[in-house]
Amino acid sequence: MYLLRRLINSLSMLLIVSLCFMVVINNAVAASNTAAIESAVTAYRTIGTLRREVSINGDAIANAYAGALQTLTQEIDTANSLSLDSDVLAAIDDIKNDYAPRLAAQVVDKTLQRVFYQSIWNRIAAIRDQFETGTSVALIAMLDESVAAFQAISATVARENQILTTDRQALEAGSNPGLDVEVNDHFSRIRTALNKSNPEEDFVTVQIARYAIRMSLARAYYIAVLREVAGAIANRAADPEETSIELKEGEIFYRVIESLVARGNPAGSLRIKAQLTGDSSKVVADEIVSELGKGFIGRVVAEMNGQASAITEKDRPHAVAEAAGAKYFARVLLPDLELRLGAADRGSLEKELENLMTASNELSAPKSELARNAISAILTKYENALNRAQYEVAQHTPIVENALADYQAIDSLRNQVPIDADAIATKYGADLQQLTQLVDQIYGQTIDLDVSAAIAQVKSGDQVPLALQVIDKSLQKMFALVVYNRVTLVQEQFGNLSADALALEWDRAYTAYSAIAKTANKEDKVLSSDKQSIVSGSDPDLDYQITAAFIQGKRAFDKTDTGDAQTLALARENIVVPLVRSFLIGVLREVQGIIENRTADVDEAREKQIEGEYFYRIVEGFIAQDNLSGSNQIKAQFTGALSNVVADKIVSEISKGILGQVERSIHQIEANFTADKNQAMLALERLSLYTGVFLADLGQRLNASKRASLENSIRDLKDAINNGNADRAVALRSIMTGILAEYESKLL
Repeated sequence: MYLLRRLINSLSMLLIVSLCFMVVINNAVAASNTAAIESAVTAYRTIGTLRREVSINGDAIANAYAGALQTLTQEIDTANSLSLDSDVLAAIDDIKNDYAPRLAAQVVDKTLQRVFYQSIWNRIAAIRDQFETGTSVALIAMLDESVAAFQAISATVARENQILTTDRQALEAGSNPGLDVEVNDHFSRIRTALNKSNPEEDFVTVQIARYAIRMSLARAYYIAVLREVAGAIANRAADPEETSIELKEGEIFYRVIESLVARGNPAGSLRIKAQLTGDSSKVVADEIVSELGKGFIGRVVAEMNGQASAITEKDRPHAVAEAAGAKYFARVLLPDLELRLGAADRGSLEKELENLMTASNELSAPKSELARNAISAILTKYENALNRAQYEVAQHTPIVENALADYQAIDSLRNQVPIDADAIATKYGADLQQLTQLVDQIYGQTIDLDVSAAIAQVKSGDQVPLALQVIDKSLQKMFALVVYNRVTLVQEQFGNLSADALALEWDRAYTAYSAIAKTANKEDKVLSSDKQSIVSGSDPDLDYQITAAFIQGKRAFDKTDTGDAQTLALARENIVVPLVRSFLIGVLREVQGIIENRTADVDEAREKQIEGEYFYRIVEGFIAQDNLSGSNQIKAQFTGALSNVVADKIVSEISKGILGQVERSIHQIEANFTADKNQAMLALERLSLYTGVFLADLGQRLNASKRASLENSIRDLKDAINNGNADRAVALRSIMTGILAEYESKLL
């Protein structure tokens, strides 16, 4: 029964793995045996010696890379939809061409460490997935390859912890967790288990060891990121060159664990990357540690959810594995958790994690629930102690704050039964209406007329649900325009206004944003695999991204740094574009509702159609600017027959409009590449943010590899701009425009 259940549960994964690892297992010319990997490790060590020379020999590094090491890198690229080989080759070219060669050497080294890290993880995962079907000989061969690959990165894994200082302003070395010893110990446990003398227990051993190895490695690179942050903070006042190298090391190290953090904290991951690739004076150790912590909390929670499901299904091996995952993910957090909460809470967490392991082994639902609840309580307490973005309004403006309060009251009133139209009219008729009329005057809108007419419609009892949606979405548009107006004013008048005056306008913008933050705090919406409807995607955490941008912008108002104007400009982009994206997600959310309800509940579908129409009005200009015809087609679908709403068409026309914004950003980078680096970097930020709108759709219509290549090209363009590397920029532009053209060709 055990073998049959495991076979059924893992069938889909086995199919995927067999495809991904065809290169690993069956291709004689791939780096698929221990000797080949040992050769790759030797080549990596040779490169390590060469990159430390005073004059770095790019040709010698290229020669060392060619062969077994490059073959292994290409294997990882194929199996994991990465582009590490191109990253290494580009960095070697930078060394040869003397474009910041010391930075490029770090890219080579840390990228190759990622190759070995991923090689280990792929093989350990394959051992787990093929445990039942693979022979002991074949599985042990994969283990031997993992052990060989580990030799390349064991020195990094063997390093001591990095923890915040007591004042949380810097980082310092802590105790050594012995992660290298732990990895080797679990290699040995797997080797014993692969004899399969007791298949069910041996499989559990492999499951646990898989998590232990993966998270020991991930924790080592978590520590490595913090080690480079510590060095950057220590050196930024006295040694800018060394600081830039340490930040580059931190940036590349972070790529190793980025997916683990970003899954549970996507906006926080963006904050980490912005600090590692930006002005060293803006690096804040406590913020980086906090965002890493938030990301790993998400992984612990995910593993506990998996454990709960496994307990319900009476699947002991799976339950134990998920409990082990929660345990090893949580161990990453323990030193920082102890710093913030104390030794008692750390001890309690460790105890409850062990309790979860025991409960899983016993398949005890009550004990599992008790342990999960206790773990969750401690993690919540820890999360509340993290230094994450929380904006505080310092200067108050009655008209904006009163308008916010009245809107929130209307939001509550429109969800009551029966609807009190007079109460809605009263709440609208004071500061909220005054602010709306002011926005109408500035932007030539008719929001006040739309809201007033909708209130009258509610009073008359005519299509009340539709009228209530008009009120809500029209007022959201008004607040969005207030946000846009104030943050744009602050950017344009940065050099003319005092810090207090800038802060007042910024606070007004944030107060207005508070009215629409609920819209930004929604999961993504993407086209279904059959392109017939819309489904939920991951949560991009746009609300947090916008809040963090408000905080970052406000820090620039003292004007003590020459880069403060640029910091503010970047913050504005990270408010405006994610806000646009949140309303576009709102549009697709209503498209989903239309399609799901138009057959069984026409009234509900019609209400969703009105919501979609008015959501789209908020961001129409961003699409119509470059796709007027497509914009008109979107509006026609929101005002016509329900049966005419086509998800793929709306997604396609939105993407075409955003592609116009992307192309404009590329042209602005080209125009400013030499003349104005700041403007080029600002255009690059817009490029990155706008592509984020359709990245998920691009990955679906093309493939994950093309998506990764586009993201990496945008990422690498930042270095090309900073280093003035025109040849590299041209090459990256070619990659980007080729992928974007291919994507556009797949749209309806």
